[in-house]
Amino acid sequence: MKVGVGDLVEFKYSSVSIRKGALGLVLNKEFQKTMEPGRPRAYFLYHIQTLDGRVRRFDQSYLKKVTPGLYST
Repeated sequence: MKVGVGDLVEFKYSSVSIRKGALGLVLNKEFQKTMEPGRPRAYFLYHIQTLDGRVRRFDQSYLKKVTPGLYST
């Protein structure tokens, strides 16, 4: 599933100060190009605001789009 601006996402993996399964909101999407061997030539970095208010950048491999209604009470 493609992730877009305004989507609620869940983290697939743990990272620095973020636990697996934490939620965040996609604020912005930034296109990146690299010339490093062994890495994809172009990819997107997503600016994610977590529930603690911080904004962090991750690529698509760390994110899973949350289906609406899944977390409703």
